[in-house]
Amino acid sequence: MLRLKDVSDADFSHSLRCGNFRLHIGAFSLRIDSNVDALRMGLRQVYPHYPVSLSGGYYDFDLAIHPASLLRQWFRRNVVFSLSGQAPFLPMVVDHAHALFEWGLNWTIGSSVHQYLILHSAVVESRGKGVMLSAASGSGKSTLTAELAMRGWRLFSDELALIDGAAPRLQLVPFPRPVSLKNQSIDLIRRRHPEAQFGPLAHATQKGTIAHLRAPDASVDRAAETAPPSLIIFPKWTAGAPLRVQPVGAGRAAMRLIDQSFNYPVLGPLGFSRLADLAQSAPAWEIEYSSLDDAVDALDDLLADDDA
Repeated sequence: MLRLKDVSDADFSHSLRCGNFRLHIGAFSLRIDSNVDALRMGLRQVYPHYPVSLSGGYYDFDLAIHPASLLRQWFRRNVVFSLSGQAPFLPMVVDHAHALFEWGLNWTIGSSVHQYLILHSAVVESRGKGVMLSAASGSGKSTLTAELAMRGWRLFSDELALIDGAAPRLQLVPFPRPVSLKNQSIDLIRRRHPEAQFGPLAHATQKGTIAHLRAPDASVDRAAETAPPSLIIFPKWTAGAPLRVQPVGAGRAAMRLIDQSFNYPVLGPLGFSRLADLAQSAPAWEIEYSSLDDAVDALDDLLADDDA
């Protein structure tokens, strides 16, 4: 199996520019076409362990990042993301090329993949049990996900819970990619885990400074292994708050998950039955915390209770 870390810069650049590069992430294969060096360097930093192909072949999605125009290439230095030749977003500065790729890929999966119920939720796994961390932006979800991944929990996704099957065999499908962190969370994870490896910093985005934490190699290696959803967690980081762990009823949990769904309305009755099965089969909890250590301990305790 060829991995990106085994590919020379010259071969990588040529394959990207010719549209022959394929990046394999879990169940999906991406065709990536780009002549933007900032994207190439970003991919090199955070995807070195992923399977790749340099000579074309099958793909699920056709992605590209290129200068928005010849004029912008030399004067404004802007780039644009496209899916199958269509550009859904405004151009961004070239230094944000890798962040734009990650955001564009989230949008691509959330808007195009309807064999799964897709929720805006991080997913991690420990002891064979899948744990969903569902929360709106600013809740600390990604920081907690990064902490768990650095402690050896298997990373499924930072952003997208892909849910397949029906009760009692619901399965979470891995889509392990870099974890998106912003502002103070970047330095926090760096302090706690000096071995953490990040991609390029994207300064002055709408959310401040963004960096992507490389997914653990072990999570990439096990990207074909699904796990049953065993816990639904609604995390909330609050400065100075003592640890609070509170159960959430199945009906209320389902309504909160609907609010975080990408394609629930598109799936119709299938989406309803799959989400209802999820809410009934996986106990839901709200965890408010100010200490990452307290939050991780609480999750360990909830998993232990589930084992019992």
